[in-house]
Amino acid sequence: MHTRRLGELTEGEALPRLPVAVSVAANDRYWAGAAIEHPARAAHLLYPPMAANLTILAVGQVIDEVLLHAAQRLVCHAAAPAPEDLVVRAWTTRRFEKRGRTYAVVDAEVTTEAGTRLWTSTATFTPARP
Repeated sequence: MHTRRLGELTEGEALPRLPVAVSVAANDRYWAGAAIEHPARAAHLLYPPMAANLTILAVGQVIDEVLLHAAQRLVCHAAAPAPEDLVVRAWTTRRFEKRGRTYAVVDAEVTTEAGTRLWTSTATFTPARP
């Protein structure tokens, strides 16, 4: 069980490696949920915005409080088809206080198991209850 709070993350702290297997069906659910019909979906290419969810999951490995996902930036580097085994490596890059709230910025890199960099993600989190 995770017992840490967001304010306990330190800048530069690496989060545990997160392996994720993405099936064709799971990938298609991402595309369907976004209501996007695109040639990339028909080609079973992985849905890039899933990197935001993967960043949230990486943080959720160590933080047990309810968080607000306050900001997101995603950069796509390559494409890969499903099914694919992905690896998420994430670390805390910044901590700050704003209007009495604690924030943490987490950078994540999502690669294939073979090491191809697909996406980089920068997400900002704050506790749901200050």
